[in-house]
Amino acid sequence: MNRIQKMAWWMAIWISAGVILAAIAVAVMFWVIGMPWSIARAGLAFLGIAGFGGLASLIFKKDKGKITCDERDRLINNRAAVAGFCAAFLVTGLACMLPFFILGPEATISVTWLPNIFMAAGLATFFVHSVAILVQYGWRGDGNK
Repeated sequence: MNRIQKMAWWMAIWISAGVILAAIAVAVMFWVIGMPWSIARAGLAFLGIAGFGGLASLIFKKDKGKITCDERDRLINNRAAVAGFCAAFLVTGLACMLPFFILGPEATISVTWLPNIFMAAGLATFFVHSVAILVQYGWRGDGNK
């Protein structure tokens, strides 16, 4: 398993953990405890755990003197980046258009949702990028042989 695959696993695991913990926290506070939505949204703070994925480049350092990537690795990374940005565009489009279709053209949405849309698009970008790398190499790392 090369450095890029290790980094992709690291990112996918931390982003998944953050999203799952945030969803559980919000669900428990809203439906089980009965807190109002404005307070239950505090459970989204668990999304901060996804930030540990950014430490991947510090943990998996480059080996000095070794070739770290070739043309195939660059092609895989470019394809994964395109997939990640397509996911961000999809998330942004859905977040902007679903309220229009559900609530109608006369409805309004608070501006406070904009940072949430931006955060969701960013998480989608990095998660899909990591998963696309793992899919292209093979999930277990056998794709290098």
